[in-house]
Amino acid sequence: MIRKARKEDCPELYDLIHEIFVDMELPLLDLLEPDVLKAAIVRAMQADVYRFSYRNGLVYEENGEILGCCFGYPGASEPIIDAALRTAFEEMHVTAPRLFPDSETFAGEWYLDSIVTKQSARGKGVAYQLLQALPALASVAGETVIGLNCEKDNLQAKKLYEKVGFRTVSERILSGHVYDHMQWAFTGADLNK
Repeated sequence: MIRKARKEDCPELYDLIHEIFVDMELPLLDLLEPDVLKAAIVRAMQADVYRFSYRNGLVYEENGEILGCCFGYPGASEPIIDAALRTAFEEMHVTAPRLFPDSETFAGEWYLDSIVTKQSARGKGVAYQLLQALPALASVAGETVIGLNCEKDNLQAKKLYEKVGFRTVSERILSGHVYDHMQWAFTGADLNK
């Protein structure tokens, strides 16, 4: 079942998205102790406005177990989307650079920041179902285009995104890695899936 994320989910959701941070080789991972980084991000996730805020998240849950999640937000909000993490660092007296120093999205699109499935649930349609639920979130935010970044060599993910309706529109360099920026201009029919 797909549902909105809840505040109490945040520590478990962090454990899922941490895998993305490792894949992206984010410099902040080497600068902070893992428990400090988790505490700060979980605190930010429980705020109303943050890239990984529970309010921006969907969860795929089966038999009480979270098997996958995704987070996104309107691209126009990118300049303020990480303020909650900066506040958490300040409250914890932690000096740290930005987690995501590069611009990832475009105004005029709802941006899928992250999607991840538990290792044990991969290949079982969890990510596909989460992707199918995105047009409803984007339309509530007033957007009709969903954007995301897919690492160039992640052909399996790119194939999944294309199956849903995403098409490559440009290239981005994020944390020194080359990504295809993909967009899906969804229709009303996509809202009813």
